[in-house]
Formats: sequence, C-alpha cells, structure tokens
Amino acid sequence: MRLLYLFSLLLVLFSCNESKKDKASATNEVLEDFSKMPDSVFLKGFAILDTVQLKPVTEMINELRQIPELQEIGVGDELLSFRLKNGPTMLIRLKEFSSLTKGGTASAAIPSMTILNNKQIEENASNVVGAQRGKNRQNKKAFVLAPYLWYFKSDDDVKVPYSKLKNHRNYKGNVNYKSNETEASQTITIDDYLSFNDFDMVYLSSHGSKTCQVVENSEKSNTCYTFISTGIKFKSSELKNLKNQLSSKNVTGIGLGKEDIYLRPEFFSITYPDINNKLFIFSACELGQHGDVENTFNNIIQNGQLFYWQNIIYSDDASRAFSAFYDRMLLYGENAPTAFKNTPDSLKNNLPSYYLEGPIGKQDTIKTTTYLRMTTQGNAMHIIEPISFMDEKTKKELQEGVVYPFEGILEDDEPEEASFTMEFLGYTVQEMEDKGMTFSLKVDGNTVLDHISFVPDTDPNDDIEVKGGKNEKTTLVTFKGVNLKKDLKKNSSVKLEALFHFSEENYGYQMINVSTGSSDMRIVMKGPDGTINMFFDADNYALKMTHPAENATLYSDEEGFIYMNVPGQGWIKTKMGQMAAMIANVVPMNMDFLALEPTKGSVMHKIAAFAGDITIAKLENEPRAKKISGGIGSEKTVFIADGRVTITFDDKKRLESLVELPSSIRYYYEEQEITIPNAQIFSMPSFQ
Repeated sequence: MRLLYLFSLLLVLFSCNESKKDKASATNEVLEDFSKMPDSVFLKGFAILDTVQLKPVTEMINELRQIPELQEIGVGDELLSFRLKNGPTMLIRLKEFSSLTKGGTASAAIPSMTILNNKQIEENASNVVGAQRGKNRQNKKAFVLAPYLWYFKSDDDVKVPYSKLKNHRNYKGNVNYKSNETEASQTITIDDYLSFNDFDMVYLSSHGSKTCQVVENSEKSNTCYTFISTGIKFKSSELKNLKNQLSSKNVTGIGLGKEDIYLRPEFFSITYPDINNKLFIFSACELGQHGDVENTFNNIIQNGQLFYWQNIIYSDDASRAFSAFYDRMLLYGENAPTAFKNTPDSLKNNLPSYYLEGPIGKQDTIKTTTYLRMTTQGNAMHIIEPISFMDEKTKKELQEGVVYPFEGILEDDEPEEASFTMEFLGYTVQEMEDKGMTFSLKVDGNTVLDHISFVPDTDPNDDIEVKGGKNEKTTLVTFKGVNLKKDLKKNSSVKLEALFHFSEENYGYQMINVSTGSSDMRIVMKGPDGTINMFFDADNYALKMTHPAENATLYSDEEGFIYMNVPGQGWIKTKMGQMAAMIANVVPMNMDFLALEPTKGSVMHKIAAFAGDITIAKLENEPRAKKISGGIGSEKTVFIADGRVTITFDDKKRLESLVELPSSIRYYYEEQEITIPNAQIFSMPSFQ
C-alpha cells in the first residue's frame, strides 16, 4: 500500500510540474492578435519607445521597470526589447548594424561547435523541391530577398543565388528578385514575407539579432529571442494604419521598432505550419545561438531544409560559402544535405566572428568563430530536376522544339525508333547502383521504357551506353534503338518525359517537346549508267523517279504499284514481278548484307526506306560495320560496311550518303509534294 501511495504521489507531482512547464511556456510565447489588441496599448508601446530610446541602456532598463504593465525586458548587443501586457514586442536599436556583417554580436555563452555541429547528415530519401506540383514542377520558382542591398551593396551575398539560378532551365524567368536599393525605397512589403509558400526556394539576406531577458542587477538571463529584420519601414504618423494592416493580414510573431518591423521564429510557425518540398536559406547573424529558430523549423518542416548562420558572419564569407554550396546543388546536382556535406569545411566552419563580453554598456570585443548550420526533416531536397535530355552530338542540353533524329519513315504505319542520351546528376555510378535507381521514358504519354536499371554497364554490346560526365556526380547514359511504339506524324510535336527514380515514390523529371520534322527527301543515285533522281513524299508515301538520260519518269504508291507512261496508252500501273526486277537493277550498289526490305510500297521505296532503316544504333550493333569517326560536336558519323560501302550520317544523325565508288546514293531532306497520276491497272492477258 505504501508503494502504491508513493507511486500516486509521484504521478501528482509530475503532472503538476508538467502543467507549470506548459503554463510557463505559454507565458513566454508572444502570439499577439492585432485585431483584438486595444489601440491604447499598441500606441503606448511607441510612446514609451520615444521616451526612453536615446538614454543609456541601464537608465532605459530602470525606467521601463517602473511601468506597471511591463511584462518583460530583453537586451542584446544591438537591440533592446520590451513588452507591455497585451501589447506587441517593442524593439529599440542600440546601435546601427554593421555593413560588413549580417547582424548583431554573439553572446559569450556560445556552445562549442563540436557540440552544436556534430549531428551526422542522415541518408534520407531524395526528392525535388516543388515535387507536389506534378508535371508543372520543372518550372520552379525562387524568391530572393535583399532588404538591405543599400547597406551591403556589392558585398551582399544575395547576388550568389540570383546569378546562379536566373539562367538555369528550371528557374529561368521564375526568379523573383526583390531588393531595397536605397534606404528610402520600400520595394519589399509584409506581403512578401507572407508569400513564401508560393516558392520552391527562398533566400533571405538580412540582419539577425537577439535579446535576452534582463533579471536583477541588469544581468542578462539565458532566456533569449531571435529577431530577423525585414527592412520594412513605416511612418510613426501612421501607426493606426499599420495596426489595421497587420490585423487584416493576420500577422503575428513580430517585433516593432520605431519605424521598422522584425520577425520572430513564431512568425514562421504560425504563417507556415507545414513546409513541404522546399528549401529555405536565411543568411543573417545569430540565428543559431538559442535554438528557437532550429526548434521552430524542426516542427514545421515536413520535407525540406533550412540553412542559417550560428553567430556573426561577414558578408564576403557568406558569399564564398553559398557560392560553393550552390555549385554543388546546380553543377553537381546534389541534394541540399549532400551539397552541404561536400561544401569545403574551410568555407562553412570556423569562420571569423566575434562577440561582446562584460556588463551592459561596457563590453569588450572578443574574437570567436561561426559556422553554417542546417535544419532538415523528411526528404533531402534537390533544388533542380537532376535529369536532362542531351543532344547526343554536342553533349549539351536538348532545346525545346528542335527537330529530333527519330529513326524510321514517318507516317508509314510502322513505329519509329530513337536513341536518347540522358544526363543524370547528383550521384556517382556506384551510388545509383547501391540505391537501385532506375529510369523511365514516356513518348506522348505512353511508357516506352519502364524502370530500367542502367548501371553498372557490364555489357559493352547491349543497347545502353554509360559514360562519365563533367564531374564525378554526372553520368551520361545513351539508350539506343528505343521502340517508340507508335508511328509519328510528319512535322508534328512529340512530348518526351524522363523520370529518374530515386525510390518507388520520388523521382527527378524533365519534359520537353521536340519536332519530328519531315521524312520528305530528294535522292540522287549516281552510277556507271548515269544519274537517277528520286523524290519521296512521306505524307502519302508517294515516290517519283526520273531518269534524265532516258527521259523516263516513274511513280510508285504505298500499295506497291509502279506507274509508267506508255505511248498510245497513257498511264498504267502494275505489280508485275518483271517490272520490280527491272527497277531493282537501277540501284547502283549491293546493300543486301543489311537484309533490308520495305514493309510497304514497291521495290522503288527500298531506296527511300534506307533513310529510316539504316541508323547509327543499328550499325553500331552490326558486326560487318565499323565506325571510323563521329559523335563529337557537329562532326558527321561515318561507318565502313562490309569493307566496301562508306555510310555517312549528318550532324542530325540522318542518313546522308552511301558510297561505293564509283557509285553513290545521296539524301537531301527537302519538302516534296507528289501527286500520283490516274492510271489503269495493267495485267498480262489470259490465253485460256
């Protein structure tokens, strides 16, 4: 019974302590509701601020303590804060911010870096910012804010994300850059700070500072609050308008100076309770000192990361650190935690800093260090889609609307083929293999490759070729001879979609529209017996052949009829085998080693069909063909087949010529419009 009594007593005591803790926590929260705040309380805070702001710090503290409604006083090296009952947090700037650093000065009570920065970066599953927007995600949006550009000028590290993102294909035209270029300019408003959810990546370059509650003897306690300056100015003559504006927009979690607005961590927890698939960077001083920023974002980030500075940071040091960090995310394609890990320690850790030590108003400047910190929850975010369609020749990104080298004759009721070179970013070949990453490809919405494993490249003779890229986190993979499972239309748009699967749920994505161009062509065949011209119209699969030396013209249609103009009879058409054999003899060289036969049309179509059937991918797998040049820049690709026929492809991977001296077949891709003449069917008469 005694044990039961003691156990019950412990439960009661524990419950009481928890209640007191919760109540104390609620007391410390400043969640002002401007719609319910009396005007008198709101205005009184500004009146007190005007009265005490020019006095010495100790005198200000003594006067504030005489006010009955006072709830708390806080002092930092650059700010003094106080709050009246039911009123907002008021801030007095004790000195101007430095134009060299990103805000206030650190406290002497700084935990060592080895304690604060020793958390290992976990290998969380990767995803991409904006992934929740589906196929629209590749047009990403970045918000870059520089409220103190007028102060930092050319030293402002905000130039780093803006310059590196503005021309990237995922962000081009979608980087919203806002700055205050002069102290008087008010380009940035409270609406900007309320709009972070509209963007995939937010970079804020500003001043950070803190205040710590003052206890007896004007000593600072360990209860401290972090503030981020918004750069927003207001007129002291329009305070009621300010209150109404804050009320109408449901703004809370802020501090108010004489003419400016500051954000507390509570602002973000109330405005953004669920942050998903985003990356935030707050480049300001002292955001990591007291844990309120970290705790807030640990609670509101579902999938994403926040980066911020522990102590004082000089602007030029911040620029160098973030330049390397963005290069890892953009040039290497790494997700943010991996890019953070691979940013050199010399750029992110043990950077020069300082703090003030001693009684208020009599501090000494003490040198210390600072470092970049990360808060991360859920998926590790890529800020770009780490996959791109590449031009196989130039090894540059494929451009929207280009004519793609599809293989086959368009509109012939047969599916085309194509080869695709993809650039995979962010991972080494070994990492992709270890994580089981795969690739899928869609053509006009139809899946033609489904979760294909492409590493390791163990078979040099298969249809997948893997090569190293511009760095160790870039891999170029060519998928050869992919069956597109549909017959493409001439001069039409084709939607290509690439999916780089990090896991079953998450993937990188690129969609691009390319053109088929035309399969129309003019063909010139030269041999010992003269020159023959052929014209192919892919729209109706019609072919015209002229033999100038004999003043002869023939036609052929997709059904296999050959048309000829017979004196005294006019145009006739026939499928007689003798006629086909005669036409076949005009081909100036033997190509039977490829075993190519037209699937529609007559034997005349065989020459035109070569353009679709003889492809680079097919010759690379043909034992009797040897590549002798090609594949770099705008060079042509050349093969020797059977030791006698030179086969050349142009810089668009189209068949250009077949040469076996003294004979040749040359292809010119030009629009054709052929009308088949009306003709009677000719057949041998019956003798029965």
